[in-house]
Amino acid sequence: MPGRACDVCRRRKQRCVFPEGGALCLTCQALGVRECTFLEPPPPKRRPPQSRSALQQSSADHHHHPVRRASSTDSAQSPAARPDLPPSTSFDYPRGSLLTETLGLEKSRFSAYIGPQGEHDWLLLKHDLHSSSAAPHVIPRVQLRRVHDDVLFRMTPDSASAPPRDRDQVSIDDVEALVRPHGPTLVKLYFRIVHPSFPILHKEVFVEKYHRTYREITPPLLASVYCLAAKWWMYDENLILQEKIDEVALADVAHRAVQEAFRRPRLNTIQAGLLLLQRHQNPLAPNNAIISAFTASLISLGQHFGLHLDCSDWAIPLWERGLRKRLAWALVMQDTFSALTLGTHPLIHLSDWAMRMLEPADFSEGPQDEDSGEQPSIEDGKAMFIETARLAIICTRIYHDLYSARAMKELAALPQILEVSKPLGHQLADLLKSLPPELRLGYFQTGRLCSSGCFHLIHHAATVAVHRRLLWAAQEAPVSTDLQFIQFLRNTQVQRARTIATFLSQLQPEHMESFWSFAAGSCVTMLGCFLGLLNVTSTSRQESDELRGLMRDFEWQLRMKAKMGEWVTYALTRLRALGWDRWRSTEPDAASEVPIPAAWTSSMNMQPVDNGAAPDLNGVLQGQEMPADIWMPMDFEPLNNSNNNNNFFSPS
Repeated sequence: MPGRACDVCRRRKQRCVFPEGGALCLTCQALGVRECTFLEPPPPKRRPPQSRSALQQSSADHHHHPVRRASSTDSAQSPAARPDLPPSTSFDYPRGSLLTETLGLEKSRFSAYIGPQGEHDWLLLKHDLHSSSAAPHVIPRVQLRRVHDDVLFRMTPDSASAPPRDRDQVSIDDVEALVRPHGPTLVKLYFRIVHPSFPILHKEVFVEKYHRTYREITPPLLASVYCLAAKWWMYDENLILQEKIDEVALADVAHRAVQEAFRRPRLNTIQAGLLLLQRHQNPLAPNNAIISAFTASLISLGQHFGLHLDCSDWAIPLWERGLRKRLAWALVMQDTFSALTLGTHPLIHLSDWAMRMLEPADFSEGPQDEDSGEQPSIEDGKAMFIETARLAIICTRIYHDLYSARAMKELAALPQILEVSKPLGHQLADLLKSLPPELRLGYFQTGRLCSSGCFHLIHHAATVAVHRRLLWAAQEAPVSTDLQFIQFLRNTQVQRARTIATFLSQLQPEHMESFWSFAAGSCVTMLGCFLGLLNVTSTSRQESDELRGLMRDFEWQLRMKAKMGEWVTYALTRLRALGWDRWRSTEPDAASEVPIPAAWTSSMNMQPVDNGAAPDLNGVLQGQEMPADIWMPMDFEPLNNSNNNNNFFSPS
């Protein structure tokens, strides 16, 4: 039996009791720790109070003897040169833990990327790291960590940023008190339903810490995980008989904890923030300013951690490289889809975002980690997360090319907007064409949750964003614009309306009950607004009758699915608040009605699909019919045989 308490009991300030003949103390057994460790030094002995003069002398000695910089010998053995060695810090976690070499998730220190500009001069820093003869003044207790030749981080102890206090400890207990005794069940629910579709955590790391004690999870992250998991309260056979926890109180605690964590941030601060942002807003009083400001803070924090950099060759654990890539692209998605749905400006410029595109190897879990047959496929979730990142890139281009301040000012004429829109539409169509069969909307397994619906919904919203800009320009087009072209464009957009209505009807319970991101409600609202815009601008009684019928079908589908997701209720309420009833009741003025040539109407009807073709934007399966505007926004080849030299903008 050891002569002193193990590290766990020492931290908990309790007696360390070993059963007879046992190698694991009772406390570690209860917490699920695999072995008792004795790595931490004994606590310092209390010293008698010093006189004022002694304190001043001690302070002066400390000031004139700063922390020693790494010598050339030390540099040769640094993590950058020897990636197999852990950083020269005492272990925060038991030996053998996944977390002993981490950069962004240390328990007692937080990191900050040192950029090439600002107060720090890279050449001086490199000289400092390789020279023992000349060391500039350094802040005590702050160390530099090099993870690559030109990538440095400043490692700061928590105690240096704020006076020691038990605030985090109390806060984490407040979180646990709100869910006790359902915490472990909620964690299982989260990793069963949310995580496969939104893999921004590392499951093994989280579970390792949680099994030791919930106090090793930061308050904002634990509260955020509990909050999202509670949405599927009815999915657990034990929870269904219990009174549901207070989600609002949990969210309040999580938001307060995130604000506190910004003083000593870690990667889990960004994880918690992203999870909190997935909660849907009040449709009658959406606070877009808070959402935008919070997103901006997380993006800034991500750059603070170097998430915008390629970490493929960094001297950090392989699992953390994958986690950083997933978090980096999750921030891009959050920023881009916020701009798409809230009408804000995306803050991330992809030219400054050097992180490589995601690959399957960047994900830590596989099919063997699935807990039940009803949870979403982990492999499909990986692929969908990657495709959503690619969709975010296209959405960023849509904003910059069509909706940025410069684009809104410089692109006014329909020919200009058409020229910009066509490649964007083809990129959207090509993305869908390249999807593997298991990611298409029509592919799902009965009784198993499927998360592909959210991707296809955002894709529809991006498509509508392109169409809407064209519709605005068509409304302002001069009378000399070729009427035949305007009618063709209009029919393409009406076909898009049919596609939207069909999409909602294709969503199955397996789609509806899975995880949907924060953007879902606003994306549906965008689709409804597009239907209303088409009807309000319609000049044909025949077209208006069809559009109003599509609006009725659209609303009916939402009402039928309202109980299956908060985002559906959000969209219904939001559309009604914006003027849905008014848009639907609008009819064209008989005096201004423009007849639609029958030839053009028939040319835009559903066309059969070639057996080798990919599914269309709706996700309609092969062998069925597909809208003629599959190559969205449109391909004008049908007009190339006209007698006006293919110039649809020439005077008629």
